[in-house]
Amino acid sequence: MVDKQAKAAPQLEAAQDVDRIREIIFGPQMRDYQQRFQSLQRDLDRHQQEMDRLAEQLSEQGSDQGKKLQSLRQELRQADEDLRDELRQTGQKLTAEKVDRVALGELFIELGTHLKTGGSLADWLKGLGEKEAE
Repeated sequence: MVDKQAKAAPQLEAAQDVDRIREIIFGPQMRDYQQRFQSLQRDLDRHQQEMDRLAEQLSEQGSDQGKKLQSLRQELRQADEDLRDELRQTGQKLTAEKVDRVALGELFIELGTHLKTGGSLADWLKGLGEKEAE
């Protein structure tokens, strides 16, 4: 066991000597590289944080745009429904208010008969006014 410790001590000293020589030769360059890497790491971290913030902001904007689009779709559906209702009501009103063809035909026949028998248009219109008043 003493033999192993005796061999380990010179190897440890040799490794320390190699480290000192490496520090003397490459020390300034290694420190410079280490500073550069740390600077790059900080920049990379900062850029990553900025990208995360922008991604979150973009996500929020997408969500807001989605809500606005949904709202616009609902407004469009409501406007479409209102327009359709108005068209239905107008169609029903026109249907209810239009003169029946049969009634209009009978009215023309009556007018023709009245004019044929020598009556005047004014008398006929006066007679129609009296019928409506009753």
